[in-house]
Amino acid sequence: MKQTNGEAKNFFDKVRARLDHYREIGEARRQRLISGERPLFSLWGERKAPPVPESPPIPGVARGVLSAGDFNLLEQRLGYVIKYRVYFLQALTHRSYLQFVTEPGMQSNERLEFLGDAVLDLVIGEYLYREFQNLPEGDLTKLRSRLVSGAALAKHASELELEQFMLLSTSAQNALLRGSMTLLADAYEAIIAAIYLDGGMDAARDFIYRHIITHTRRDELMLSDTNYKSMLLEFVQSQKKGVPRYLTVSEDGPNHARIFNVEVMVGGIVHGGGKGHSKKEAEQAAAQMALQELGQLTVEDSVGEGV
Repeated sequence: MKQTNGEAKNFFDKVRARLDHYREIGEARRQRLISGERPLFSLWGERKAPPVPESPPIPGVARGVLSAGDFNLLEQRLGYVIKYRVYFLQALTHRSYLQFVTEPGMQSNERLEFLGDAVLDLVIGEYLYREFQNLPEGDLTKLRSRLVSGAALAKHASELELEQFMLLSTSAQNALLRGSMTLLADAYEAIIAAIYLDGGMDAARDFIYRHIITHTRRDELMLSDTNYKSMLLEFVQSQKKGVPRYLTVSEDGPNHARIFNVEVMVGGIVHGGGKGHSKKEAEQAAAQMALQELGQLTVEDSVGEGV
């Protein structure tokens, strides 16, 4: 039977109304996630989400794989609606976890950490270039180092309680509980990469601005440098533990943008690690981490000094 023009118009009006309704539901959910509210189902009545069964415990690991409930909570913490969970699952998976869990295709967050570091450097560099128009290149590099230092990123990760979602072996979990900041900082960079792959550059930039740039006071950022290597040397010698030794663990990236990974040893024991665009910068970051692990410096002190 042939439809009249009026019937066809009514049909399309109903379709458009239905689509508008779904858009309103989606926008309401996004706003709840951004504001940190717990997702509810009030738009569909009083129906409640079914309980999510917990993953069975696996020997050797700190927790089971992330559940649907975990991802919902992670969305609230990040203020971002996840499209493809696989990126975020990888971002939160430490290589130690894969020694005990052999899920097909499961990967550690090391590659995402590499990508997230590059995205973070770009966004922070872009911000500093526009915000501090009279500063020379050397000073801009120092400011960027303060914003993306391991201690600063670990602090931002702690504010999101990111450790709650990380997939670690029990030994790596114990290191985290003892105050190791590297695991948190690496996972934070990997999360930035996951957002970039999942939502594009605009989404990554929005996350970095909300969680890093807007949390950093301009006057704190401009404070003078702190020489952590000198501080560490003075403390170690006062304890009669010799002289700190700095070891270059790896060098990554092209020649014009090398990333140095340095560890510092005190009394034959590694007490800190750091990354930087030069060995000097990486050694400063490693000394800063060592001072934290030795109880001579807190994360709040480090960030408060703008490092």
